[in-house]
Amino acid sequence: MDFKPAHKSSKFYFVVSIIALLLLIFTTFMAYLQVKQMQKAAEMVSRSLHVYNGISNLTAHYTQADSEELRDELLKPDKSSFAFDNYREEGRVIMDSLNGLVRDNPPQTKRLQDMQLLLNDLYKQLQDLDETDYEIDSTISQYREAQKSIISITLFQIRTIKNEMLVEEQKLMLKRQNSYDSSKSLAPIILLFLALFALLVFVLSFFRIYKNKLQIRQSENFLKSVLATTDNVVNYYTPIFDEEGAIIDFRIEFANACNRDYFGVEPDFMIGKTVLFIFPYLKDSVDFEKMKSSYLNNDKVKFESEFTANDSKMWFQSFITPLSGGILVTARNITHEEEAKSMQLRLRKRLESQNLQLLDGRALLANIFKSISHIVMHFKSVRNEEGKIIDFKILFVNDRITPITGHNPEEIKNKNVSEVYPDIFTSEVIGNLVDAIENKKPVTYNFPFNRNGNSHWFSATAIKLGDGVTITVRETTAEIDKANELLKLNEQLVIRNSILTDAESIAKIGSFSWYIESNTTEISDNFYRMLGHEPGEFESNLESFRNFVHPDDLELYDKKGEISIQGLVSDEFMYRVITKNGEIKFLNTNGQFIDKNGSKVMIGVVQDVTQTISDAEELRRSNLDLQQSNLELESFNRVASHDLQEPLRKIQLFISRIEDVDGAAFSEKGTTYFDKVKKAALRMQGLIQNLLAYSRIDSSKTDLDHIDLNDVLDKVQEDLATTINDTQAEITSENLPQIKGVFFQMEQLFANLIGNALKYKSNTEAPIIQLQSEKVAASELPDKSLGKSKFYYKITCTDNGIGFDSKYSDKIFEVFQRLHQKTEYSGTGIGLAICRKIVENHNGYIYATGKLGAGAQFVIFLPTK
Repeated sequence: MDFKPAHKSSKFYFVVSIIALLLLIFTTFMAYLQVKQMQKAAEMVSRSLHVYNGISNLTAHYTQADSEELRDELLKPDKSSFAFDNYREEGRVIMDSLNGLVRDNPPQTKRLQDMQLLLNDLYKQLQDLDETDYEIDSTISQYREAQKSIISITLFQIRTIKNEMLVEEQKLMLKRQNSYDSSKSLAPIILLFLALFALLVFVLSFFRIYKNKLQIRQSENFLKSVLATTDNVVNYYTPIFDEEGAIIDFRIEFANACNRDYFGVEPDFMIGKTVLFIFPYLKDSVDFEKMKSSYLNNDKVKFESEFTANDSKMWFQSFITPLSGGILVTARNITHEEEAKSMQLRLRKRLESQNLQLLDGRALLANIFKSISHIVMHFKSVRNEEGKIIDFKILFVNDRITPITGHNPEEIKNKNVSEVYPDIFTSEVIGNLVDAIENKKPVTYNFPFNRNGNSHWFSATAIKLGDGVTITVRETTAEIDKANELLKLNEQLVIRNSILTDAESIAKIGSFSWYIESNTTEISDNFYRMLGHEPGEFESNLESFRNFVHPDDLELYDKKGEISIQGLVSDEFMYRVITKNGEIKFLNTNGQFIDKNGSKVMIGVVQDVTQTISDAEELRRSNLDLQQSNLELESFNRVASHDLQEPLRKIQLFISRIEDVDGAAFSEKGTTYFDKVKKAALRMQGLIQNLLAYSRIDSSKTDLDHIDLNDVLDKVQEDLATTINDTQAEITSENLPQIKGVFFQMEQLFANLIGNALKYKSNTEAPIIQLQSEKVAASELPDKSLGKSKFYYKITCTDNGIGFDSKYSDKIFEVFQRLHQKTEYSGTGIGLAICRKIVENHNGYIYATGKLGAGAQFVIFLPTK
């Protein structure tokens, strides 16, 4: 194959010639500019000289008025008036000449304007002096002397302006002279420099062109050398057509030495032969079709092929490129790469085996996260250019965060802490996290969190992991509240609670792996510490651990172990152990079976719940005390309500009898008083009945039924039909949900809400009551700490009544609290308190909003079924 020079056109030389021509034009243009600049400088110097001459003529002109002899000569009575007119005309010509010379100099122009005014004054003063009688008496002599003094003052002012103009022109003359001298000296130097520069460019261009020609020759030789020494097969083929114009073969026009190395064929022998003659196995192959396709479609083609030579298998990666009526085939030996892929496949299988082990660890970690009640988070450091930590990126958060802040872990993952929890940057929390990373040691700290106006306290431990920090958080609000309460009772209890709070700052959890076939175990370092030992202090197996189990719980422990082995299932159970120092602890065990390398392995966690058991026992005793108090309160309510209603019924009976017997004899005032007594008795009866209804709402009721709230609403509307018709009220509702609850309590809830809306209706329009329902997440609860269910039904009751001020939104739910006088609206002040108690009895939440004169809105959250 004949490789021709790469630069066949004269494009490069044309570009160089254009550059040289442009430089020549640039040199000529710069010379022209330099001559023009020198001419301009000479003109400015000439103008300054003309200005000097004009000022000299002006000086000579006004000097005639300064000399008394010349002035008398000019103003002699026997002289013709033409002398003075010629004198004034001479001054005008001088001033016009000066104005033309300094027209581009505003300061000088201004001075000439002032000079013209003074000259006009001078001419007038000379005329006034000429008109006085020459025969002088004493009065006329004094006037002429005064007039001469005025002329002298005018001449002094003219001289002052003339001197200022001379000073200004001297500065301009110096500046213009310097500019002219500079242009005069630089012009030949610049012209010579530009000429030499142009010559240098031509010389450099010539040598550059000559050097490029040598480089092209060297490149050709280098290309031939590369083709002879490259490890790639480089062949050039031209197509062979049949009578119908179809490609039937390719003729080999060029072949490098690699054909001999890989295929055992001499390049000189190949040239002139056909491809199918040298490589007969390509006939009817996909590779041959790709060669034809590349030529016909003028496209580059890339493919890989396998070839066997000298009983060894080789792989080649071929590149086909259309080139000058043929195709250039470049084949790269990728045998080593294929062998590397095979090795990579073996490594991948090994990696998959390691991934299985990693999955076991992840399963254990997931089980730990599910079994603990702590919040676990991992943040990655975000640093600035100086390496200072300015933020953190959230990489992991477990599900325990949702009830606390309402955030979904998946939604906040990969977000910055400053975006999700900006408050920590104004507290000491951020400093503790940075200290844990920079000082490489765990940091334990406490911090508050405000939720719906209530302050909750949390304890956190931050541990460095890589360039980030892992934080374990648990709520200590109850502990702190209990510690504050016990502080008032006894100093010793305060110390004990303080020690307990510090001891529980880190979760007491251990992990284990039980290999069923070998009956061996592996336990974590913290598991050793929970048993009172240092890590590795005793041999880890079932028998050694069984020695720690409390004798009274051995039977349960053995039974659970047998069930786990027989059914390969594990249930969560709790037992006691006796530690090395004799301490009895309650351990809660939970695990699951997995397949590990074909063997069954139980992995699980053990949690020290000793403190939890103790707290539960204390809570049980407190619940017993509370139940006893509730029973006593309920008994008191029944007795009190019965004892109150008995005399009330007698009062109402005698009121009725008095009205029947003596009602007609009452005076007008007596009738008024008697009506007030009747209303007071009725109000008392309503209070007792509502109080009984309030006390009978049992929050411990567990016999909940499936209730369709649409049926409840229909029942309430039927009971209130008379009031609804009288007020022409309009009640609309969407499809209300079905819940689990107590029917009569739901009926009372809706009756109280709708009854209130009818009672406190607007005086100008008929009542409109709307009930809407939607399913929402627990995060929308105003008080997220009350969220015991993931989803709630949000039921909104809206009316167009008289409304109320929103600052009383909490007061209206209290017993006996009213926002209006009893003379304005009837009622006992217990209805909304009953509503709140019913909602709370159903593990829900209720709140109200309103605006005076614009209606009220009651929002109820009830847990889904």
